[in-house]
Amino acid sequence: MPQRAVLFFYECIRLLALLIMVFLASPESAGGGAFFPYAAYFSPNVLFLLAALFVWLRPEVYRNFLSLYIAGKTLSVVLFFLWILMSSRQFSLDENIARSYILLMGSVLLSLADVLSILGARFLSNKYRESSGGV
Repeated sequence: MPQRAVLFFYECIRLLALLIMVFLASPESAGGGAFFPYAAYFSPNVLFLLAALFVWLRPEVYRNFLSLYIAGKTLSVVLFFLWILMSSRQFSLDENIARSYILLMGSVLLSLADVLSILGARFLSNKYRESSGGV
């Protein structure tokens, strides 16, 4: 039970952090102009929260969601670090440096935390596999 709850509460904190990063990185969002691209990034991440919620509430029914959770998080982390490697030459020091670093460092921290959530979900997946006789 505690591992499932930790996974769910991590996703709640992660979504809150993403939302804060969106507003800090895009002050123009108050006018409605630049918020949509960030909201488009934010919205699919709600699926991770829902998967963690379902696994927490009814693990016997939704334990197979853990495989999708692990696959999605792994893909997200790998693509994020590939994006960092590919675009590292394009980062420039301009008047928006504070917002850029908030977004970049927040994303790095969330990606590193995602690695821990992958390990936690893997632990839960193995635990359920053993308790169900390897099915």
